[in-house]
Amino acid sequence: MVFSIFSKPPPAPVPKGQVGSRPAAPKPQPNRSAKGLGLLDIQAKAGGPLNRFTATRYGTASKRARAAAKDKRKPSIELGPTDFGFSPALENAALLYAGGQAAVARQVLGSALTNEPDSRALALAWHAQFDLLQRANDRAAFDQLAIEYVSVFERSPPPWDEARSPAGKPGAPGAPGAGFFALTQVTVKAALEIPARAARYSSLRIDVATLTEFDDTGCRRLVDVLRRLRHQAYSVGWQGLEPLWRRIGQKVTTGTPQNEGMWLFALELLQWQNNQAEFEERAVDYAVTFEVSPPSWEPLARKQQQAAVETQPARRECHALKGVLLGPADPHIVALYDFAEPHGLVQIDMSEVERLDFVCAGSLQNAVSRFDTNDKEVQILGASPIIQTLLGLIGVKPEYFTQKSG
Repeated sequence: MVFSIFSKPPPAPVPKGQVGSRPAAPKPQPNRSAKGLGLLDIQAKAGGPLNRFTATRYGTASKRARAAAKDKRKPSIELGPTDFGFSPALENAALLYAGGQAAVARQVLGSALTNEPDSRALALAWHAQFDLLQRANDRAAFDQLAIEYVSVFERSPPPWDEARSPAGKPGAPGAPGAGFFALTQVTVKAALEIPARAARYSSLRIDVATLTEFDDTGCRRLVDVLRRLRHQAYSVGWQGLEPLWRRIGQKVTTGTPQNEGMWLFALELLQWQNNQAEFEERAVDYAVTFEVSPPSWEPLARKQQQAAVETQPARRECHALKGVLLGPADPHIVALYDFAEPHGLVQIDMSEVERLDFVCAGSLQNAVSRFDTNDKEVQILGASPIIQTLLGLIGVKPEYFTQKSG
């Protein structure tokens, strides 16, 4: 007999004396524990699906098992940056405070520190409550909590800070400080970006240290923009002028009528530096070279003179967030992108942040994640415990946080 590879194999022969096929062996039944059966019975009575791995608000059974295997940490007694430990009460307090309910946040966390072991064993929860009491200017409650803290952790509590003012008044965020703009090439497009940037900030710092490309039409447009800001008494500080002057000196020559836009740009920079003697000397050279009348000297406003003196030698190393920060496009967060653009190390000073809501915290987390993706080092300085908790909840890495020195 010939068989095809696609034909079924013949049935096994039946031994003599046995009729029909052998009965199928019974399938082994799973060994359900009494606890498992009880869960299934409860689910059946409740009308829910008969699922042993029911998802609860604490996650599925497998997730809870993995979490239980990892949850072997000792109670935290340090505020180190290596790990965040959150109790439910601390999480709730951080969210309440972010939503503007500071009194409720203090009540929730204070009760948990007395009655809940998870919060009571967590130093971050205590420090967050110290933070809330300091912001509320409640010295009596702060001192009472300090006595309890010593008895629990057998170490000194954080001191009351007389320099910190009471909780700030609710309202709109404070006006953002100096904006930052890195000018790497002088084009019409770059020149037109400056008024839009200046409209968002009370003053502007322009970094020209890496400026190497000069378009003549762009220089003329930039001079128009800067002159308009001067006439509006807007403050502009400059950074990186020394290398820029060397490049300008290589491209402008007295008696050679070329690069007139750069000549005008150089004269405008001298206006902003409040350097009248140098301005008048170069103005004469400009008149001789192009046989036209040079721009006239126009004294800066007093606040512009102050900005020229103070910001020219300064180095912008840290971006400060201040006040109450609200919403997805808070000006302080928008300015953070401008600051981070030319920096490999992005330092964010949050020591003067009164409060930021959940949406703004999400915007800050997005910014920090983008900097990290772009291989920038991020440091968050001076964030208080209640602010650290909120940012930690939305995914800001613990290692970003450090204490502000000085």
